[in-house]
Amino acid sequence: MCAMPLRPSADEAIAAYRAAVVANRAQVERLRDLVPPAGGDFWVDRAARFRPGALDAEEMPALEAIALPDDVWMDIGAGGGRFALPVARLVAQVIAVEPSAAMRAVLAEAFASEARTNYEVLDLRWPPSPSEASQVPVVDVSLIANVLYDAADVDAFLAAAEAHTRRRCVVITSDRAPSTPDADIWQALYGEALCPLPALTDFVAVLGALGRCYDITTFPVRGPEPVTLDRALDEMRWRYWVAPGSDAEARLGELFHQHFGQPSGLIQLPPRRNYSAVVSWEPAPR
Repeated sequence: MCAMPLRPSADEAIAAYRAAVVANRAQVERLRDLVPPAGGDFWVDRAARFRPGALDAEEMPALEAIALPDDVWMDIGAGGGRFALPVARLVAQVIAVEPSAAMRAVLAEAFASEARTNYEVLDLRWPPSPSEASQVPVVDVSLIANVLYDAADVDAFLAAAEAHTRRRCVVITSDRAPSTPDADIWQALYGEALCPLPALTDFVAVLGALGRCYDITTFPVRGPEPVTLDRALDEMRWRYWVAPGSDAEARLGELFHQHFGQPSGLIQLPPRRNYSAVVSWEPAPR
């Protein structure tokens, strides 16, 4: 059998990306006992953690270098405004695309806290449907921050972004998806190897195979501080898809003590990612 080529065709790179997403979804659906909350908004219990300033934004210097005062930016998958708000301080307007009502509420609160009105929110999933596409403006820069990891149709996602972008498409991604659980803990918990989501190297393979000339800048990421076991479980149970109070959560706590326990009794969780990257390119001509 021939090895996977180091320079895959566009079809090969896209197919490999899709296969990784599909494999991860299938594994999670087969093993999970944590289910989405009533109403179907996965982020309803966690949206506040994505407000601006709640998480490090090491990538902002790279965004500042791209932003121009007269720009209109579109933040696709804007979440709670972690990047949309600081970008709005630099440009004329930000269009925030966000399908989660819980995330939109956090974003609106963040902008209101600065009495900032140079933004608009679009309640839709990306890529937009043909009827929705007519409602999406063409902007100077499209920002796609940490939302491509589980995009099975990455080619359609990027094509739609390019179709609505004049000057620059910008993707923030990492060496691994920030939601990735520790592979050894996963193996011990479920008795099978983790099927990880695609991340930076997979995305760059797709972008290169599509023939885009891209710039990339990487940024180191700080590791987490030691926390109590309860805090560790609160922060991590959703990554392992275990329900609160379940036997799986009790086992996860035992594994955290075994692998990450400190003499102080605290838990030193591993970094969610080792480094982050900003990848940008000029969209293909429309």
